[in-house]
Amino acid sequence: MKRTLTLLSLISITAQATETPDLETLYRLLQAQQRQLQRQQEEIAGLRRQLAKLQGKHARKRRIKISTKNGFTIKDRDSGSSLRIGGRVHIDQAFYHQDETSLGNGAKLRRARLFAAGAIGHDWRFKSEIEFGENGKVGPRNVWLAWRGWKPLKVTLGHFQEPFSLEGMTSSNAITFMERALPFAFTPDYHIGAAVSGHGERWSASAGIFGDTLQSRNDNVDQGWGSAARFTFAPWRGDGRFLHLGLSGEYRQPDSRHRVRFRSRPESYVTGKRLVDTRTIDRVQDTFKGVAEGAFGYGPLSLQGEYFHTWVERRGLSTLNFSGWYAYGSWLLSGESRPYRPQSGNFGRIVPAHRWGAWELGLRYSALDLSDGDVRGGRERNLTVGLNWYLFPNLRFMANYILADTSPNRDGRHERPRIFQLRGQVDF
Repeated sequence: MKRTLTLLSLISITAQATETPDLETLYRLLQAQQRQLQRQQEEIAGLRRQLAKLQGKHARKRRIKISTKNGFTIKDRDSGSSLRIGGRVHIDQAFYHQDETSLGNGAKLRRARLFAAGAIGHDWRFKSEIEFGENGKVGPRNVWLAWRGWKPLKVTLGHFQEPFSLEGMTSSNAITFMERALPFAFTPDYHIGAAVSGHGERWSASAGIFGDTLQSRNDNVDQGWGSAARFTFAPWRGDGRFLHLGLSGEYRQPDSRHRVRFRSRPESYVTGKRLVDTRTIDRVQDTFKGVAEGAFGYGPLSLQGEYFHTWVERRGLSTLNFSGWYAYGSWLLSGESRPYRPQSGNFGRIVPAHRWGAWELGLRYSALDLSDGDVRGGRERNLTVGLNWYLFPNLRFMANYILADTSPNRDGRHERPRIFQLRGQVDF
């Protein structure tokens, strides 16, 4: 500003000295202006260099991001690599009004898991999970590596759950009742395999080939193998509204012992007793399992149901047919909606909208028939009332009251036990 005033003064004095400045005076004025512009350009360049240094320091500070929102996560913004450490703990307490079968009241650590998951660059994902099971058993559960270079396709290799069933593909942190319904007895276990999956805005699809479980250690037995596929579609979806349809199927050849077995706890895990159980079925050539899925939600109300059917092909004997189904309704008393995820065809955790948490009331009816031909595994029908309190998205308390009815059970007897159970769960 001072230099500009000086230049203006010089021009004023020159103008006063003569009405028409000569060429030499004009030339000197032009040179003075050029020198002034050069100095200003040098100052601007210096300021730009200082700003670039400050921006570089700020970018280096922001390149590594650490978050504790969902577990402990550290991420490199530049490379896309990240590491997340988390887990879950579910603790149950159950009280049984038993009938014919002794069930036994008690408490149990239902689930305790720790995992490390993340990304390697922008295209690779991984997860390694350890489960602390019953009787002090410790072992891997989810251990896989996935490539996402051709989005939205994903290729997964490792030990993970086969794509099968809406309830099966929804995390235990997000299911409405403490235990999945009786027909979950047909759901495939975690197996070693490879799968390809993809999704759109309203659909998801996945298919894979799988071997046996990690617990299969008998070197004298050839492992079995199978293939599974699942497709889901959401023809109607909006804010708090959805309609879900899906189909799943699994074909499997058992190991060289040619044996299978289907059984189910009475939707309570504290007891180790099964009221319905086919026991070991021999001479099995292969099995095929299919399930039809459906779910509907409108605001705080939602409905969900699935029908399961299993065919067991035996060598020299008749084919066995087993089936099961469930249907339930959920009402979020505090006004939230179940978070449906069409790109994965399952549900996420409920996020409370109030500081005092969210409350959910559920009613479910489930049925399982494990009797056909010469196999008398029994039939069971359960009616369950559930109440859930979500203090935070990752902290929940649950209460279930179950009316079980076997007609008959695996031993041919009719019984109607009553079950009341509680759970406290946290995941991080």
